Amino acid sequence: MSEPLFVEERRRAILDQLKQQGRVSVKALSEKMSVSAVTIRQDLRVLEESGLLERTYGGAVRRAPEPVTPELSFDVRQTRYTNEKAVIGAAAAAMVKSGHSIALDASTTALSLVPHLKGLDRITIVTNSLIIAKSFLDSPRIQVLLPGGRVRRDSVSVVGRPEGLPDINLNLGFFGTRGITLMGGITDTDPDEVMMKKAMIARCVSPVIIADGSKWGHVAPYTFVNPQEVERIITTDLAPPEFIAQFRGEGVQVEVLVSGE
Repeated sequence: MSEPLFVEERRRAILDQLKQQGRVSVKALSEKMSVSAVTIRQDLRVLEESGLLERTYGGAVRRAPEPVTPELSFDVRQTRYTNEKAVIGAAAAAMVKSGHSIALDASTTALSLVPHLKGLDRITIVTNSLIIAKSFLDSPRIQVLLPGGRVRRDSVSVVGRPEGLPDINLNLGFFGTRGITLMGGITDTDPDEVMMKKAMIARCVSPVIIADGSKWGHVAPYTFVNPQEVERIITTDLAPPEFIAQFRGEGVQVEVLVSGE
């Protein structure tokens, strides 16, 4: 018989098995982990209360994530959750120092960094956002690099040729998302946009996920960062505490800001 696991190890093992198989049974978990059925049922109850699974007779199944809404136009998205995006943009931009090279994706949350970056000297910005690139036309001390490709109208961005991104090492990168869950990771709706995000992340020493509270608990069709690859998330106090706790439990640094909403 194997040695019993500690509580957090046991619950993480339950989630891992659930992710792989889609369902778990109390009997099998009890035997595998050398603990009583009562202990396993307690684990499943706690995990269900945290929104990580749904209990069934004799076990549990993977919880179905809430679907994301269809993608809205950039102009419409820019008018939503403005207070949250403003505080996230200020906190994220405070991480950037003069001389840094950074990535900004084509999200409206990444756009919120722009006014806070304009006072810096000698920074280089790699972005696929035409709106972000245009925003720095009045900032001669800031260099903006764009990839080639086709224009995606919904996000006013350049996509289609991630290999066309400049071959440059980036100190930081800031990436918006349509959904954040422990099961699905960090997700977005468009495959071409996701390929650009992945290509920029691959060039970043420290990628940062920036997300308002509405993104937590949702899963979009395409994952661009897996949970175990996430180092830091900046969000606000409107994000559900149970989801924040899940990521912190995986060792992710989650910075929670006061939104003012």
